Amino acid sequence: MTKTRKALWSTLIVAVLGGLAAFGAFSAFSDTTSNSGNQFATGSVSIGNNATSPLYNVTNSAPAVASPDHCIKITYTGSLPATVKLYRSAFSGGSTPNLSTFVTLNVTKGTGSQEDCSDFSGSTSVYSALLSDFATDWTGGLSLTNGSGSATWSQNNAVTYKFSAQVADDNNAKGLSTGTHSFTWEARNN
Repeated sequence: MTKTRKALWSTLIVAVLGGLAAFGAFSAFSDTTSNSGNQFATGSVSIGNNATSPLYNVTNSAPAVASPDHCIKITYTGSLPATVKLYRSAFSGGSTPNLSTFVTLNVTKGTGSQEDCSDFSGSTSVYSALLSDFATDWTGGLSLTNGSGSATWSQNNAVTYKFSAQVADDNNAKGLSTGTHSFTWEARNN
């Protein structure tokens, strides 16, 4: 064997032995444990009503004549406890001055499911004042209690509200209009 061949064989043997030594140096005992099935889900906030028509839509009204009673059943179906408030939108397309300063709105809390209030039962006044003074956002909204009188609404709580409105016996109200507006029941989780 030549000297070069001996050197190559020696280098190869040293490399193989070094590799085996390195493999032995990195072996170790091991064990594992795990925890499965982890997940995260949020609760829900959901509120609805049974209305198929506006709470009032009065034209050509006379002084001191009340609108027909109209009922709306509000049902909370969310899974999280919530606070519910009621407020109205801005008036759209009304006159100036706005008739809302001459309209008294009455909202009464009770039970029932008919929009014509034929099965309404209840006498708890929620609001009885000028339509113009009705809150227009969550911050100033009317805080509503559930059927048991609690400020916290739970899943499947339902309350019916009877609405009626009446124009004041004031000659300054003639020929005016509120314009269209809506009422909003908003639920926010506690």
